Amino acid sequence: MVKFISMLQNERRLRALTGLDFDTFMALLPPFTGAMEHYLKHYTLDGYVRESDRAITYKNSPLPSPEDRLLFILIYLKQNPIQEAHGQLFAMTQSNVSKWVALLLTILNRALADQQVLPARTTSELATQLQADTTLIDPEAPLFSVMMAPNGQSIDPKMMMNKKTIIAAKRKIIPLKMWSLLMQLEPSDS
Repeated sequence: MVKFISMLQNERRLRALTGLDFDTFMALLPPFTGAMEHYLKHYTLDGYVRESDRAITYKNSPLPSPEDRLLFILIYLKQNPIQEAHGQLFAMTQSNVSKWVALLLTILNRALADQQVLPARTTSELATQLQADTTLIDPEAPLFSVMMAPNGQSIDPKMMMNKKTIIAAKRKIIPLKMWSLLMQLEPSDS
């Protein structure tokens, strides 16, 4: 049973927390679970080489299911909270959050690498990916020609500057400049 099933069932909340819709989340789950099982087959949660037969998920584990683990790391990556705040969300201490983040980042990277969808890390990798992606685009497609057309002038309203707003802005800036000059002229106590 998923610990955070309510987050998964609400499509809007899941997208806001992770940036993924439900179908994409569920499509990423099997490779993530496979990478997690492969990792736990050879290593412990702390990263040591496994000497016992298999990994056991305890009932009091803060992240008992693969869905919880994937949700945990995706929220961490999307929201970028401090570990203390992320621990409050998942009822963990900061040190546990740190341990799980390190572990799950490794596993998520492996799952993405197995699917060959890792993001590019260098400009040469990006150029290779973009070149490979352009071969998939059909220039005769109707949307392609619309999206690649030259952009016109923005339709956003222009910010109107009149004499009153310019004078008001100058009045706010002048005292700040004077204050900074006064602070420079005062002798320091050191």
